[in-house]
Amino acid sequence: MHAIEKAEGFFLSRVKSNAVIKIKKVIQGLSKEAIGQSLLSLDLSRKKGNIIEVIIEKIHQGNTLNYRAIGFWNPVEKDYHWYITNLTAAAYLIYPLYRLRWQIELIFKACKNSLNANQITSCNANIIENLLLASIVAHLSTHTVFQIGREQLDDEQNLAISFQRIAKVAVVLARDFIMFLLHSSQEYFKILVNKIKLFANEIFDPNYNQRETSLARIHRLLLEGG
Repeated sequence: MHAIEKAEGFFLSRVKSNAVIKIKKVIQGLSKEAIGQSLLSLDLSRKKGNIIEVIIEKIHQGNTLNYRAIGFWNPVEKDYHWYITNLTAAAYLIYPLYRLRWQIELIFKACKNSLNANQITSCNANIIENLLLASIVAHLSTHTVFQIGREQLDDEQNLAISFQRIAKVAVVLARDFIMFLLHSSQEYFKILVNKIKLFANEIFDPNYNQRETSLARIHRLLLEGG
């Protein structure tokens, strides 16, 4: 975290169960008596349901680090899940934002399952590099599907777009992509665009009306203001 912040980056992570961090300042959800105590040793069973936000202090390699720690009650485990971050987003958005990190994993999964990023059977450095570059190019091409396809969707469907589904559609349209890249003509571009529009209903989760997606949840919370 210290290295990320030093590089002017941002982080959002779960707090490890064995972390030793002290409360330096209470923002919400606790009394000031909690200041100076170990965050993970507090008995917070009576606070369930409330979002807790504090500034914590941690010593790392001689550096004193101060970050936000936000706790969300987990009714299944009957305990708080803690998240540490240097983001300035409102506390109620921290957990939904953390859930969005899973989308990054889904992008990698899509590259492996649909775009053959894991089909490297050679030990030759040049072959490996070119296959990985080809996979990256294939992934970037899926953004064409994303941008053109989303124009055909309503707001709720846009909030349910799946990277894995986009990758699968890109594979189905691979020949059309290749023809356009080889000829770069308006004729082949129109064919590609029309095919993407035809498959637009395949790039979002069909169950979006039955369960709220992570992106839809953040959108709703922003509209509600918490």
